[in-house]
Amino acid sequence: MQTARKLEPTEKPKTQKFSLRTPYMKQGRITQLLAETENLWIHTKINYEGGENEIHCHLDEDHSFIVLEGQMSVFDENGNEIKVEKYQGVMIPKGAYYRYHNTGKENLVVIRVGAGIKGQPQGGEEMRVRPDGKPLPAYSAENKTVEPIEDTRFFADSAG
Repeated sequence: MQTARKLEPTEKPKTQKFSLRTPYMKQGRITQLLAETENLWIHTKINYEGGENEIHCHLDEDHSFIVLEGQMSVFDENGNEIKVEKYQGVMIPKGAYYRYHNTGKENLVVIRVGAGIKGQPQGGEEMRVRPDGKPLPAYSAENKTVEPIEDTRFFADSAG
């Protein structure tokens, strides 16, 4: 699995290529960092079942999910549903509560793009909160995480 390289403070920024090659899952979910800068980060997310199953918001970023394979439903704190199909996306502004779920029969493959807001703290589980204001760790039992098991197949296998 590839990992994004973060620039050291003394390095000059350079254009970087990244690959969408990500393992399919037999169980659970995986999030893989592809690239990041100080204000923008890009991940692939693969869900065999489930998703981000508890309502939460991000206090430090706007972000978007773009479906490359499969389908998902995104719910707000009132249970309103947005169905997102292959080659569609959803924009989630900072502070908007949501949860998502894989509603297809196979793996859900999405690109997740997040953008920080200058002058505000970024990153960390404390910035991902439930409606009661308490942190909601992404990979917790509270968020209905199951042990991830990777398949032997890859999405975008030819991308290297």
